[in-house]
Amino acid sequence: MSMKSCISAATMAAFIGLGASIASAATVDINGGTSWNGWSSVGNAQTSGVWVVGNTDRTFDIYRSSFVLSASQSVGGTRLSDGAAGNGSSYTGDTASSLSSGSWQAGDRIIGIGIGYTGASRGNTFFFHTDGGARNIIPASSFGAGDGVLTFDVGDTSSYILTNYTNGTRGRVRQYSIFNGFSANGGSNFIFPYGQSPTESMPVRSFAVIDSGSTSSVASIQFFINADAVLRQNLGQGYGESDLLAAGTRFGFYEAGPGGYSEQIFSIVPDTAVVPVPAALPLMVAGLGLLGFTARRRRANAS
Repeated sequence: MSMKSCISAATMAAFIGLGASIASAATVDINGGTSWNGWSSVGNAQTSGVWVVGNTDRTFDIYRSSFVLSASQSVGGTRLSDGAAGNGSSYTGDTASSLSSGSWQAGDRIIGIGIGYTGASRGNTFFFHTDGGARNIIPASSFGAGDGVLTFDVGDTSSYILTNYTNGTRGRVRQYSIFNGFSANGGSNFIFPYGQSPTESMPVRSFAVIDSGSTSSVASIQFFINADAVLRQNLGQGYGESDLLAAGTRFGFYEAGPGGYSEQIFSIVPDTAVVPVPAALPLMVAGLGLLGFTARRRRANAS
């Protein structure tokens, strides 16, 4: 499925900008969204100043988090058997072991984005998107107004997730795209360097809770971008790594239900005033907050 066909059917969007502190992964719930300890609430999709453009009926709460991946990080709850109907609490998507295998390593910097539906309508398709330089996601002047802006530019990335598959691809990222040209509607100005099938080589992971009795409708979803995995794999090609930890970068998403695509956009601006922890540092520092680590390193250098 092309991004152009998805976006042309879009009907709704939301946006917000805020600073994200980096925490120890031990404080972050990874469970598909049954709980949100270690996450910060962004607000509801229908909040004025959050919403960008489109339909005003669909509603959900938005969360964000950023942390350094610990070797002891786990995924809470039980993973659904591939193809099994949801029970409202078990997760589908990536496996717990994927947090420390493939492109992911302890000590990596992770950005988390999550949503939990609060209305009767549910989603089953998602595009999580970065907006480098904060040029392409502009909120409407008020909830329901028609002056919001959503476009795409060189270096922006999107991750495509479907939950209406019943095999091992359900709820996993199927495509990590990097835009190589400007587009007002997504177009086809992008490449997908990791292919179009979910694998652990991708620098992204996702976990979702499926509604009870459903095989595709999502009650909540958590999506994670591994900035260091992108840095290690970019091969000098520019896979979006320059924007992931840059001040002003916005992170958002489209979400779609069975009746068609809905654009819900929000943003996260990571705190780049903090010196990030390189992935190559010993695992013993992986769980430390970055401010504390930086202060210790500077004192050691001074002595």
